[in-house]
Amino acid sequence: MPDVEIHPFSDEHLDAAAALLAERHERHLVAEPLLARNVDYRAQLAGQEGAGLVALRDGDLRAYLFGRTTDEDAFVGFAGCAAAEPELLRDLYAVLAADWDRDRHRVYLPASDAELLRVWFRLAFGVQFTLAVREPAPGSGEGVRPGCPEDLDAVVQLEHVFTEHLRSPPSFSGRRPASDEEIRKDWEGTWDDERYTHLVSERDGRVVGHALLFLRERGDLRLPANSIDLSLVVTLPEVRGSGAGSALVAHALGWAHERAFDAVTIDWRVVNLAADRFFTARGFRPTFVRLYRHVP
Repeated sequence: MPDVEIHPFSDEHLDAAAALLAERHERHLVAEPLLARNVDYRAQLAGQEGAGLVALRDGDLRAYLFGRTTDEDAFVGFAGCAAAEPELLRDLYAVLAADWDRDRHRVYLPASDAELLRVWFRLAFGVQFTLAVREPAPGSGEGVRPGCPEDLDAVVQLEHVFTEHLRSPPSFSGRRPASDEEIRKDWEGTWDDERYTHLVSERDGRVVGHALLFLRERGDLRLPANSIDLSLVVTLPEVRGSGAGSALVAHALGWAHERAFDAVTIDWRVVNLAADRFFTARGFRPTFVRLYRHVP
C-alpha cells in the first residue's frame, strides 16, 4: 500500500488513536452492554507498555497496534489495536512482530467484531480463550458452603485434578503440574484476603468441588466497574454431570446478586470442551477472545 506510511506511536497520535478505540468500544457496548463504561480512551493508550505503531494514509491515522513481550511470549492487550481500515493491522503486525523474538503470540479482541477477527485469522491466529460475562441471579447451590483453611487438603487435590484435565486432549495445556507444597503456598492467606471468596461443594461430608470469586483490579475494557470474577470452578471427575458444578455456579451467582454486583466475569480455554459447553450453557456471553499463534 504505497500511500500508507507506518510510524512509531508517539504522543501526537494519542487523540486520533483514542478516537479509533472509542469507536471500537462503542460498537462493542452495543453487542454487550455489561462491558466497562465511562472509559478514558486516551489514558488506555497512554498507559500501554511495549512498542506501538501507527498506519497513516494521507496524514490521517487509520490504524494502530501496540505489543509487548514477556519472558514467555508477546501479546496485544485489550486496547492494543483499533482501525478504521482493519486490513492495515496486518501490515503493522508484520513490522512490529519482527522485533518480538518470541515464538508465541497472543492478542485480545472483541468477540463481536467479525471484521477485526477476520484480519487476525488471516495472520494465522486461532481462538484459544473466551472471556465472558453475565448478570448475577438469585439462588443458591445445594451442598455448597463457604470455604475455610481446613479445606486446604481438598484444594490441593482439586488443583491436581484441574491441571491433569487441562493437560489432557484436546486442551493439551502446557500448565506445569505443581507440588502439594507449591499449591499450599499459593493458596496461603486466601481466606483472609477480602478480594477472594471461596466456595466448596460437599457430598456426604466430602469436598467434591470448589469455586473461587475474585475482585479484580479495574482498568481494562472488559471489566464493568461493579463486577466480580468467577476465576475458578473445579469438580472431581466422578461427580461431573451430577450437578455439583451447577450448584457452585448458582451459589456464586446468588452470592454476587446478594451483594448487588452488576456483573460476573469469567474466562475459559475454548479447547477445554467441558468448560466451554458448561459455562456457555449457564448464560455467560463472550466479550473478548484471546487468539494465539505459535510461530514455527
